[in-house]
Order: sequence, then C-alpha cells, then structure tokens
Amino acid sequence: MHRWLGSRARSAVFAPIGDLGRAAGVERRLDEAIRSGVLHDGERLPSEAELANLFGVAVVTAREALVGLRSNGLITTVRGRGGGSFVRGPVGPDETELRAWLASMSRVDLADRGVHYSVVMTGCAELAAERATPDDVADLRGLLAGLGSDAVSVVRQADTELHLALAALTRSARLSREVMSLEIDFGLLLRLPLVTPDSRRRLVDDAVAVVDAVEQRDPDTARDVMRLRVRRALGDVAELRTEVSRP
Repeated sequence: MHRWLGSRARSAVFAPIGDLGRAAGVERRLDEAIRSGVLHDGERLPSEAELANLFGVAVVTAREALVGLRSNGLITTVRGRGGGSFVRGPVGPDETELRAWLASMSRVDLADRGVHYSVVMTGCAELAAERATPDDVADLRGLLAGLGSDAVSVVRQADTELHLALAALTRSARLSREVMSLEIDFGLLLRLPLVTPDSRRRLVDDAVAVVDAVEQRDPDTARDVMRLRVRRALGDVAELRTEVSRP
C-alpha cells in the first residue's frame, strides 16, 4: 500500500519547491506529507543532499527544514552507519478532541470546508477515471481491503489513502498536495461518523462504485459517485455537530 502511494503521491511531495525555496516551504511540504500519511511511520527520508536536489534548494535549507521537523517530533535522526532521518508518525487528536473541534465549528465554516473538499475530490475522481491504467485500478482495489475492517481507525486510514491515491492518479503534483492538505485540515472531521456500522457500509459501497467507474473509464460516474459520497459524509458530520453542540 505505502509502496504504491510512494510511486505517485510522493513525486508530488518531492517536486521542486520553486519560489518557496526556503526552509519553511520545504518543512511545510514534508510536514503535510507525514501528517496525511503519504510518508509513513518509520520511513527513511532522503539524505540532506538528496532532499536539496529534489526540492531545488541549498543543502543548508534542507538541513534547516529537517531541524524544524525534528523539533516538532515528526522525524528522528540516527547518526552513524545505517542512520539517517526517519519519519515519526504524529499522534493525532483523539475522539474527544475531534468532537470538541467539531462542536466549536460554525455551520457556515463546516459547509464552506465541505464545498472545498467536494470540489477537489470530485475533480480527482473524474481525472483518475480518465487517466488510470489497468495496473492503477488493481492498486486501487488493493486499497479497498482496509475499508472492510472492524477497526474504525483502520477504516479511516484506508479511506484517506484511497483519496490520496485518486489524487495521485490525476498526475498533478499541485492537486495531490492540495488533497494532502485537505486530509489534514478536514478529513479527520469528515470521518468522525465512521464509528457507526451503517456509515461504514455506505462508505464501502461508495468507494467500490468509484473504483468501478475508474476501471470503466467513466469520469462522469466517478465524479457523481464521489460527490454523493462526500455529500453523505457531510450530512453525517452535520448531524454529529448538532449532537455534540447540545449543552
């Protein structure tokens, strides 16, 4: 799973940084990749020199970015032979913290975030259906397995990885990075209702339908199914917000 995500989504992570050629830009790019799950716990990052070459920045800039990641607990560095900088998967907010965050969010903000998320993900599904190869579809089907788990955390991560994979299939580094950012900013809230069996069953049905549409090279259906999936999720989140906002 992580191997395939690395072959496409990671190319977006390590694309040249362009005008943001400062340590903050490099650090932010890697931070989002770690928090969204594109770079996974225990993974070894490229060396400082390799990072500098990939991002098109000076070695000292890459080094400064790694210092920032290390201070935030997102990487650890091992010296000596076989050493390097290794990803430390962040400990995300727990269920109570996420519910408190949702309760504090206004209806307008929730709806606005939902529109942004829907537009981006429906576009990704549509482009994926236009551009995916048979091998890509096989990899997408491999990502569906986790959605059937009884563990809510596994289902949530599997759904996140499926969305990242669809974004990667657009062949757009900018769009892939946008989805990474959205998964951090909104994906956690969107998947809060997956604690209920009914919500997980609907998720599986919708995810399979999206992958079927990608396989059939049917961008219209892929777009429409993804829109329905996000709309259902937003409805569930809105209901949960009402519940957790009650005094």
